[in-house]
Amino acid sequence: MTSTDAPRSHPARPAAKRPFVALAILCLAELVGVMDNTIINVGIPTLGRAFDASTTQLQWIVDAYTLVFAVLMLPGGYLGDRWGRRRVLIAGLLGFAAVSLASALTTHLGVLIALRALLGICAALVFPATLSLISTIFHGTKHHALAVGLWAATAGLGIALGPVLGGLLLQSFAWPSLFAINIAIVLPVAAVTPWLVPESRGERRGKFDGWGVFLAVAALGLFVGAIIEGPQWGWTSWPILGALAASIALATLFLAWERRVASPLLDLSLFRARGVAACSSAIGVAFFSLFGFTFAITIYFQAVRGYSALQAGLAILPFAVVMAACSPLAPVLARKIGPGRCIPAGMALMSIGFLIVSFADATNPYWAVMVPAMIFMAMGLALAQGPATDIILSASPSDEIGVASGVNDSIREVGGTIGVAVLGSILTHVYREQLRAALPAGASYGQEAGESIMAAQQVAAGLPEPAAQALRMASSDAFLSALHLNCLVLTGLTLLASFLITFTFARQGAR
Repeated sequence: MTSTDAPRSHPARPAAKRPFVALAILCLAELVGVMDNTIINVGIPTLGRAFDASTTQLQWIVDAYTLVFAVLMLPGGYLGDRWGRRRVLIAGLLGFAAVSLASALTTHLGVLIALRALLGICAALVFPATLSLISTIFHGTKHHALAVGLWAATAGLGIALGPVLGGLLLQSFAWPSLFAINIAIVLPVAAVTPWLVPESRGERRGKFDGWGVFLAVAALGLFVGAIIEGPQWGWTSWPILGALAASIALATLFLAWERRVASPLLDLSLFRARGVAACSSAIGVAFFSLFGFTFAITIYFQAVRGYSALQAGLAILPFAVVMAACSPLAPVLARKIGPGRCIPAGMALMSIGFLIVSFADATNPYWAVMVPAMIFMAMGLALAQGPATDIILSASPSDEIGVASGVNDSIREVGGTIGVAVLGSILTHVYREQLRAALPAGASYGQEAGESIMAAQQVAAGLPEPAAQALRMASSDAFLSALHLNCLVLTGLTLLASFLITFTFARQGAR
C-alpha cells in the first residue's frame, strides 16, 4: 500500500448484528452472478436454433459476459473500497435487474451479445463487493475461514446449479426466462441489503488508475477475441497474429505502468506475499478447466446423448451436491495438513475427474462415467479454491480488501473466460476437421454441418436416409473426438498445476 493510499479511521470490521444472515444475503447476491456464467450454457442449443447462430457466435454469448466481468472486477473492487462496498453492491444488483429485463425482451443476436456485456459490468460491481464485505464482517474472528469457504462453495454451486435452473426453465418456458429469472432474485436481495448488511469502505486518496483499466481491458479483450475467432479466420492470419501480438504488448505495458503509478489498479506487491502467486495460479487453472469443461459437456449431454435441457442440467447436479458437502470441510483440512498440501490435492482430484470423462461415448451409462467424474471434480475444486481464496485475502491490508477481492475474482473469471475461449476453439477446430474427414468428398452440406454439431443435426433433418443417419453418426463421433482431446488437455494441465503448486509451497517453506 502506497503512501497515497493510507487508510483513514474506518473500522476494518463493520458491526453486524446477525453476521451469518448477512453472509447468506451476500452469498445469494454472489450466486446470481456466478449462475449467469453457466445458466446460459444449457440454453446454447436452444439459442443456436432460435438465432441460427454458429459455434463462434454462441461462444460470444458466453464470453461477452465473462470477458467484461473478468476485466472490470479489479476496478469494481477499487470502487467499493472508495465509495462504499454495500453502495456499489446495491448499484450492481439494480443494474443487473434492468439489463436482464432488456435481455429477455431482445430479438437480435447482436443486441443480446451487447447486453450480456452490460450484465458483465453489473456483475463486476457485485462480485468483489460480496467477498470484501464478508471478509470485513468476519475479520479477526474464528469463523473467517469458514465464511470465505462458504463464499467459495457458493461460487462452485452456482456453476453447477446454473444448468439445472436453466434446464428447469427451458422445460416450461422459452429462452428469455434464462434472463428473467435474475430479476426475481436480485430485486429482493437489493431490497434487504441496506437493513441486513453493514456498510464498509477503505478510504484511498490516490488518483483512479484509468490507464491501468484501459490497458487491462484492451489486452485481455484482444487475447480472448483472437482465441475465439482463431478457427474462423485461421491461426496464421494477420488479424489473429496481430491481435495476439497487440495483447502481449498491452499486457507488458500494463505491468510496467502498474509498477510506476502512485495508486495502481493492481498492487503487484500482493503477489510477492507467501503463497499468493501459487494460490492465484490454482484458482485460475481450476476455473479455466471448469468453465471450458461445462461449455462442452452441456452440448455433449444434449446433442450426443439426446438429453432435454432439464435432463442436461440435472446431469450436473452431483457436482453441486458434492461441492456443498465438501466446501465447509476444506478449511478444516487445510488447517490440519496445510494449504500447501490441500490445494495441490484438490488439483490432482480434478485431473482424475477430467481423465474419466475422456472415456465417455454416446452409449456408456451415466452413473459409470459422469457421476464419479463429477465427484472427483467437485471434491477437488472444494479443496483448492476455499483455502486459496483465504490466503489471497489474508495477504492484503483491510483497507485494500476490495482490491484483493477483485484480484481473486478477476483471476477466477479471466481463467474461466480464457477456458471457454481456448477449449471452445479446440472443440470447434477438432470437430470441423474430424467431420470433414468423415463426410463424402464434395458433400454440399459439409461446410454448414461443420459449424457445430447442432447445425449438423439440423442439416441431417433435411436429408434423405441413409445420408441423414450417416451425418448424425459422423457429427457425434467428431464431437466426441474433440471432447476427449479437451479432457486430456485438462487432465494434463490440472496435474501439472498440482506438481508446480506443491513445489512452490515447498520452496517457500510453507505447508
